[in-house]
Amino acid sequence: MSVLVTGINHKTAPVAFRARFVFADAEVTEALSAIRTLPGVDECLLLSTCNRTEVYTHTSHDPSAAVVQRALCDLKRLPAISSSACMALDGAGAVQHAFRVAAGLESMVVGEAQILGQVRRAYETARDRGVTGPVLNRLMQLAIAAGKRVRRETPLGARSVSAAHAAMSACRQVLGSIAGRRILIVGAGEMAALVVKVFTAAGARIAVVANRTLDGAHLLAGRAGARPVSLTELPSVTTEIDAMIVAVGALDPILRHDHVRVAAGRIPPLVIVDLGVPRGVEAEVAALPGVMVYDMDALSDVLPSIPSDAVTAAERIVDDAADRFMRWYASRAAEPIIAALRHRAERIAEQTYAQLWPRLPLLDARSQGMVRAAMHTALRRLLHGPTVRLRETAADGEVLQLARELFDLNGDVEGDHS
Repeated sequence: MSVLVTGINHKTAPVAFRARFVFADAEVTEALSAIRTLPGVDECLLLSTCNRTEVYTHTSHDPSAAVVQRALCDLKRLPAISSSACMALDGAGAVQHAFRVAAGLESMVVGEAQILGQVRRAYETARDRGVTGPVLNRLMQLAIAAGKRVRRETPLGARSVSAAHAAMSACRQVLGSIAGRRILIVGAGEMAALVVKVFTAAGARIAVVANRTLDGAHLLAGRAGARPVSLTELPSVTTEIDAMIVAVGALDPILRHDHVRVAAGRIPPLVIVDLGVPRGVEAEVAALPGVMVYDMDALSDVLPSIPSDAVTAAERIVDDAADRFMRWYASRAAEPIIAALRHRAERIAEQTYAQLWPRLPLLDARSQGMVRAAMHTALRRLLHGPTVRLRETAADGEVLQLARELFDLNGDVEGDHS
């Protein structure tokens, strides 16, 4: 039995490739059902964000990562993925990865806060659909708790970075200070709202909010003190702005080259940051004169370096939590032996009581019950120490085999095929 994680992320594949494997909320239920029915998969969870699509499973026997990857391709109606575009970890490596993801250590923007909420939602979705069990429940609960500690207790959490902060770094790289700069935001969802918050706090002016539906644009523009426009109006406003943040992804690009009108050789150029996965900006836009385009992959090059003490503090929390999970997971191997040992002890107590009862005819029913209860209590106390030691040493198969032999349990342990 093992924990397995496989999929693609920003370290293994470019944004254009990752975009093909993004699962919308409406697609997750079907995906979870398909993965859960794979041979050997007892529990599963799907984490799909703009920078990663990863499947976490607990298996009764280890299916290869290729089997899970093939299922992802089938769900997206895509040909097989090259192994070089995927990551696959099992056992302790998979567990460590889960904790690092929840803590933001595996994010493109290291320390980003959004990933913790995304992990929580992925876990709750899988749990509510009945495809997790004791192992993934425990793994995700501990990972989320560790992620919260990183946010609360370390310098990494205090950085409060996000893709919106990365977009701001890109704008600063081209424009210098962004105080007073006029910003156009395409989109009106959660990410667009975060962009408004981050850029406004830095002194930028949110001048225009564009959206596919004008009602959505009105809502965010009203909060930002900006002008709401529809996408068809973009050509008339791009000459008035310094930077454009496209905070929405779609199967077809939202921002096309005919939406952008800038003077050739414009200095500084119009900065366009594409936060969409799939991409929200048409590839041809980058070829326009007077335009500088950043996509999600390019943003990692403009972020400030992470203080080593912040990463070290976060990793200390992650390592401790992962170790706790591995100790718990190893202890599960002792449970069939402990159950058999307790069952044997209870059976002996009942047999002994049955033999003793005819010899104590003067005891009333209450006294008989006290004798019986005392026998069981004595046995439980006697077994407490051995059961604790068995859980502590469960990772050692030789110790478990020795326990079977010492207590003559080889024929009594359910589910044991050693």
